[in-house]
Amino acid sequence: MTDSTIQVFDEAPLLRIELNDPERRNALSVSMLDELIGILEGTAKRDDLRCVLLHGRGRSFCAGFDLGVVVDEPMRLDDLIQRLSMATRTMRRLPQVVVIAAQGAAIAGGCALLTGADAVFVEETTTAGYPVHALGVSPAVTIPTLRQATGDGRARELLLGGRLLKGPAMVEIGLATHLVPDGNAFDAAMNWAREAAQRSDNAMRTTKHWINELDGSNDDAAFNGPVAGSAELTGKDEAVDMLSAFWKQRNS
Repeated sequence: MTDSTIQVFDEAPLLRIELNDPERRNALSVSMLDELIGILEGTAKRDDLRCVLLHGRGRSFCAGFDLGVVVDEPMRLDDLIQRLSMATRTMRRLPQVVVIAAQGAAIAGGCALLTGADAVFVEETTTAGYPVHALGVSPAVTIPTLRQATGDGRARELLLGGRLLKGPAMVEIGLATHLVPDGNAFDAAMNWAREAAQRSDNAMRTTKHWINELDGSNDDAAFNGPVAGSAELTGKDEAVDMLSAFWKQRNS
């Protein structure tokens, strides 16, 4: 292993990907997202892998974007949004089954990653949602896969309401698929992933292919539109002022 913010554990037919920046609650930087996308693209080409498990080291799965960089360089938000969209759609389109174990925070960009998986394990106290309007940021990038998970009505309320959900409510609305006691998300997800990795590879790949084909996961336009719309807000005075005020209060 290296000092990378992502660690990969190749246990073929299972591949385990770990977000590895626990001191920053695995906040998403441009470099982390680029690395994640590269790993996922490489995974898609491998015939010996049947299942992927994504999880985060430490107390949280992922607390969202690295906002410190955006405060200093507001236009960097575009880079983060574009890469988050690519990471989510690449995960969704993998021929392999994707499982996520999420403890602690899965906020904003971290919540968006959840929607790209096929199965999501959360704990009683896992917290997720999109409270980003207060920062002048739109969560529209997550719409394509969030609406598949929760349905349009619940996606609309979650995105516009900005509320945070705990594990039981996440399962209730479809944002997560499995609820386990605190401290058990990783082990439960690992057991599920190992079982999935032992099933018929052809049958699993064919099933996922047709789910993606029929639910719109392969439609780039559905992903590109929200990214372009979000870009229109980047660098605007309102967004810059709101984010700066938030960051100053947080670090005061």
